[in-house]
Amino acid sequence: MSLKRKYLFGTTVLAGVVAVAAPAMAQTQTPPVSEESTQVEEIVVTGSRIRRDPTTVAAPIIQIDGAALLETGMPTVIDYLATIPALSNSLVPSDTTGSGLNDGGLEFANLRSLGSGRTLTLIDGRRHVGSSAGTLSVDVSTIPRLLIQNIEIITGGASSVYGADAVSGVVNYTLRKDYEGLEIDANYGQLVKGGDAVTRRVSALGGINLFDDRLNVYAHAEWEKADELRSNQIGWMRRGRVGLGIDADPTNLAIGPAADGFIDTGEFFNARRLDRPLWGTTTLANMQRPSPFGDPDVPVAACRSFSTSSNCFSVDPAYTYWFDGATARLADFGQRIGNTGANRPWNIGGDGELANMTAFDAWTRFPEQEAQRYQVGANLQVSDNIRATFEAKYTTEDAFDQGQFSFWDIFIVDSALACGGTPFGGAARSCNNGNTPGLIGGTSSFATRTDNAFLPANLATAIRNNTFIPYSDPTNTTPGAPGTAVTAPIALHRGFGIPRDQTNNREVQRYVAAFEGDYDRIGFINNANWSLSYTYGEMNNKNRETGPDAIRFGHAMDSIVDTAGIVNGKPGEIVCRVQHLAARGIAVQEQNPNTTTTSYIDAATNPEIAGCKPLNVFGMGNQSAEALEYISASVTVHEKNVQESAVATFGGQVGDFWGAGQIGFSVGAEYRREYTEGVGRSRDTNNRLLQLNTGADFLGVEYETTEFFAELAIPLFRDSWLGEYAEFNGSYRTFDYTTAGTGDVYGLSLVYRPIQDIMFKTSFNTSFRAPNLSENYRPYGQTFVNSFSDPCDTRVIASLSGNNAAEIRTNRIANCTALAAQKGLAYDFGQATVGIGDDYRPAYSAGVASVLAGNPDLRPETSESFTFSTILRPRFIPNFSLVLDYYEITIDDVIVTPSGQQIANQCVNGAQLDAVACALIRRENPNNDADPFNVFKVGAPVGDPIGGFILQTLNFAKLETRGLDITATYSLDTEEIFGKNFGRFNYSFGALWLIEQKQYTSLTNRDFFDDLTTNVFYPRLEGTSRLSWTSPNNKLSVSWLADWMASQDLVKKRDAIASGNVDQSPTDWWTTGNFVRHDVSFNYKVTDDVTVRAGVTNLTDVEPPLYLGFASTFDPYGRRFFVGLNYKLF
Repeated sequence: MSLKRKYLFGTTVLAGVVAVAAPAMAQTQTPPVSEESTQVEEIVVTGSRIRRDPTTVAAPIIQIDGAALLETGMPTVIDYLATIPALSNSLVPSDTTGSGLNDGGLEFANLRSLGSGRTLTLIDGRRHVGSSAGTLSVDVSTIPRLLIQNIEIITGGASSVYGADAVSGVVNYTLRKDYEGLEIDANYGQLVKGGDAVTRRVSALGGINLFDDRLNVYAHAEWEKADELRSNQIGWMRRGRVGLGIDADPTNLAIGPAADGFIDTGEFFNARRLDRPLWGTTTLANMQRPSPFGDPDVPVAACRSFSTSSNCFSVDPAYTYWFDGATARLADFGQRIGNTGANRPWNIGGDGELANMTAFDAWTRFPEQEAQRYQVGANLQVSDNIRATFEAKYTTEDAFDQGQFSFWDIFIVDSALACGGTPFGGAARSCNNGNTPGLIGGTSSFATRTDNAFLPANLATAIRNNTFIPYSDPTNTTPGAPGTAVTAPIALHRGFGIPRDQTNNREVQRYVAAFEGDYDRIGFINNANWSLSYTYGEMNNKNRETGPDAIRFGHAMDSIVDTAGIVNGKPGEIVCRVQHLAARGIAVQEQNPNTTTTSYIDAATNPEIAGCKPLNVFGMGNQSAEALEYISASVTVHEKNVQESAVATFGGQVGDFWGAGQIGFSVGAEYRREYTEGVGRSRDTNNRLLQLNTGADFLGVEYETTEFFAELAIPLFRDSWLGEYAEFNGSYRTFDYTTAGTGDVYGLSLVYRPIQDIMFKTSFNTSFRAPNLSENYRPYGQTFVNSFSDPCDTRVIASLSGNNAAEIRTNRIANCTALAAQKGLAYDFGQATVGIGDDYRPAYSAGVASVLAGNPDLRPETSESFTFSTILRPRFIPNFSLVLDYYEITIDDVIVTPSGQQIANQCVNGAQLDAVACALIRRENPNNDADPFNVFKVGAPVGDPIGGFILQTLNFAKLETRGLDITATYSLDTEEIFGKNFGRFNYSFGALWLIEQKQYTSLTNRDFFDDLTTNVFYPRLEGTSRLSWTSPNNKLSVSWLADWMASQDLVKKRDAIASGNVDQSPTDWWTTGNFVRHDVSFNYKVTDDVTVRAGVTNLTDVEPPLYLGFASTFDPYGRRFFVGLNYKLF
């Protein structure tokens, strides 16, 4: 017996894995099933190119109705899709702020948390140009919202059907066809509780049929604007919450165990930080007393005399100065909190900036965006058998976001500094001796003298007269002993300066011409069909970064009083020291530390000198507009992607040979070209020393691929004693890339329905992903590895935790010893002695300068995926369905760009040194008397073109994931149940049970892996449930959505116990706790043409765990409201 199309489509395809949209669920209402055999309408569905009964597609499919995207009031399409468990880690706009480059406002789908580059996005089954330079990731926001009819998602590999990149699955947007009428939709909503930032959108769609409905033309236009959202607009972030050390466990294994029974970390609110505010605080050289337990944990030897080591300038009530206008005073530390470590910058009350509001972290949290999107198209019935489709799309979007402010360390000292070689690098030159400019030691390292015109007199006197008490190394029972006071006329002025922000203007064009035909019979082929299509896409992005010019900053901040007025004839005028030197006829040496030879500047013509404007860096609000403009710089990059795709297919059926149904097939060929470039960085850098992303241009590169594919569907039986129906499917694709070479992939699947109430589906697919152009050819560019923790640090080795901590500790001790020996060095990495004098205890005061680069020798990724689905539609429970989809995906030769931390750890974590990882690290710093550990620290001299890390794209071992998608849908018609119409209830439940998510990240040991399961972003169980009610007259509908996640581990209990460090933090901080967000929406049909909607997102105002910080997985924005209107004029 055959089933009606509507019944089958609703119970298998629409239900899919999770049908969370109430409108979509309403479409699945099941009419009574006829006992008579009914012809099933065969259509093209996602997951297959064969026209077929949609229930026979073996791949697990999610389908979302387009109307749901409007009714929820969520600000972006990707925000809605991210509520689907399989897409929960998709890239949303709030993920594109902070340190990201060229990505402001992008929205990328990410299936199975395997990466957006492994999710293939299609529009009506056709490719779309990538929105990030050198990649194929499609910005979901460029798809016209009112045109979306539904979204179909295959949650498994599908490369044999759709081509490369469908490693974790496919997201296909099906657009409305033959639209006739005029529809306007508008939405206005809050981005955050309190309404300080809002989003608004107006969309219009119009269409008309002409020439007896043979031609349909349509036009779509949309305008959307979202305000920038910053940290100070988010309520829970304004509480100033921090977690600080309150107890220091022994860090020397020769002294005691890793835990002393006292909780190490405490929670504080209204905390203020004063060590690096906007425009700085100044701290005189000092030394903190070390304890037997390494608290404060500092290399004390470096601080016993005159030193430029940052460890020797810990904030201290007796040594740190705060600025009030033009005056300086000792900082008010209020109630000092946190009592571990050398630098203790936190306090409640007093001076400083509120936590989460500081220049450290007061970034943009949601980018400012304004977009215009246009699409026009035509559908023409050329003849009874041939149809033509034409589309043209243009979108433009401006996005702005601000990251961390620029930062600097300025030494204030009257001694001359040797700028060449050590410690600051560059050509041999003299600095800071009064007759030369102040030190410019890099993009964030400077020096000036106490005659600086803006330095308050009392602070200058304090610096010149500064003394402190040095301490000896601690013993295993006593703290360091005080010595005789030493003179140290030096101070360090630390601060943040001008903001570093970026704007993106991104334009996308796409043009489609497609022809398709249908014939009842061609020769022996029944229901023959063919298609030809050509797609051209182009993305242009203009990215502009702003930040400081380090040379100009160094000149401007080193200002003096021109007592005689020799620069401009104005006695007493404040001028830049370099201008004063030039006016006195003193040759000015080139101060750029990247300069390898000693040279001099023509002061009369050099704009860095002639145009210098004195800059007051001492205290917020003291800077002139002219000085800020002088030190500001920008780099503009023009990026482009071009995609051309041509696809031809032919398919049909070749007969029913054993009564099970006709054998279907489809064959085809595809040609595709991808091109990318990114130019302007070299031009704008122009050998300047900038605290911006600098490097070479990404000159144009491209690849081409030619592919052939085939697909076969063989019905095995129908209405047999073996069951109602079974079908076998096979697919195959061969490809030839100009970059990745040749290869092939295939897919096998089986569908079996033993009885009407149940269906089983299983599939096995191999997939392929060629390296994208960015991964292959990205040129070397500067970057910084921030918050680096040296894996050879004696303290780090001692504090290792985890169930394999003992093994890694043993390996690191041996491997770090071997690395040091290569440089003729020896340290006590394993704390074999009680004293800390021979330990390796480096301090990284700033990010490690490094380079980021592509790799033309990458291998393509290959993957295998297996799925098994059970679909239940029991007749004894009308309008109920249950779908269970089990999946396994393994990706080999995973292409990643490892972080500096990953590379450093892998170098020394194994039984032997990892040769591949170690080759990407450089411990090339010169000797430096101020920092005895400098020679073994990761890094290179200032001016070195490479730096400490080579962050090159590499092939890691593999990724593995297994899980179970669970979907239940139920519809209740009250009139059928109670005999009276109280309306209709629809319920859907979708969940993901994550069995495992593993990353095999070693470059040499293919058996080593990190288990991400239950870590943050990888909950064991997550899901979405939706309950909706529609009134008897169908005018009012109310929907309640619950988006929930099981608790995730911040600290795994087994690891804490294995390491012995069970007192590291309160145990309720070890997990995030379960998280549930409730959304409620209302839709009311005022007339047949006008519908209004309103709703609230995060009804219960639930907040993320405060000790977790800002993470988009946990709704950080609080309770917010939206309203909307849909008007169909005709």
